[in-house]
Amino acid sequence: MKKLYLIVIVLIMAGSVSAQDCSDLFISEYLEGWNNNKAVEIYNPTPNIITFTNTYRLIRWSNGSTIADQDIQYVLPLEGDIQPYQALVIIQDTNFPGQDTMVWAGLRAKADYLAPADYNAGTQGCRVVFWNGDDAISLQKLTGSNWIDIDIFGEIGVRPLNWQGTTTPAGAWTDTPPFWRGEGAYLTQNQSLLRKSTIKHGINRATMNTYGNTITGGFPDSFNAFVEFDSLAANVFDSLGMHTCDCKALGINDRANADLLQIFPNPVTGNQTTVRAKDQIESIEVYNMLGERIYVMKVLASTREAVIDIPSTMRNSVLMVQVKTRNNRISTQKMVVR
Repeated sequence: MKKLYLIVIVLIMAGSVSAQDCSDLFISEYLEGWNNNKAVEIYNPTPNIITFTNTYRLIRWSNGSTIADQDIQYVLPLEGDIQPYQALVIIQDTNFPGQDTMVWAGLRAKADYLAPADYNAGTQGCRVVFWNGDDAISLQKLTGSNWIDIDIFGEIGVRPLNWQGTTTPAGAWTDTPPFWRGEGAYLTQNQSLLRKSTIKHGINRATMNTYGNTITGGFPDSFNAFVEFDSLAANVFDSLGMHTCDCKALGINDRANADLLQIFPNPVTGNQTTVRAKDQIESIEVYNMLGERIYVMKVLASTREAVIDIPSTMRNSVLMVQVKTRNNRISTQKMVVR
């Protein structure tokens, strides 16, 4: 009987530390652009207001560090709160004296939360939003007296290499196993990564530890960004500040007001595809993965639906469709053309 009680207790404890769908905050977008164009978006997948203050913090695990949480410069306590099903964007405070390179105005306009930006200030959080593609990031929550990682981007304890097999200049996690050796295309440097709408919770330490050896990022299980993220080109900020997640069950009122976008069919195999928005469409733009605009349509009629003609130049590619509605809201979604 005692053994049975022990088993039950162990199962309860295991359930308490595992990530639960739609139950807590997670990282919904990561941006690593040119110079100091860096940002992270945090999403609230719950129907409740969540308070950051004294409960959540963001850490940059610089260059494979495992002890960054012991240096206040790499630890950013978060303050305020976040509304249900809303995203919050954190960038550097580019007005901080001594800032070497200002972030672009388009990114600054997306900010909800400003982190200290003087790297050598020695103040709390001053080195957090300075990732270069080879740093892990974690969102932590105070549980009892312990800080617990509720979401991890990258792999703590691993510093990925560059294409030369060295760490200078900085490398990044790539699209080629084991993802840390600099082989293949960079995914975490000069890219924006959007969490897939099907992801409903963050990555904890137990899941991260299955990536591989935390010292070497051993083959074949290091951080593979494509498992949970879609990629955009460098310095593409349009999707920041909004996130589509399957955690939000859409009711009648939500369908009337939600800023959502449908593309069908998708993947596209024929000569046309249809775009449908929740509000009247003003314009449609299509971008390739280099961030180059390759298609523009101005919609003159009052409609929530429009057809895109697919030219041969769009074939065999992954594209981003951006829809602006007449109430000045922007939605972005990936489109695959075969």
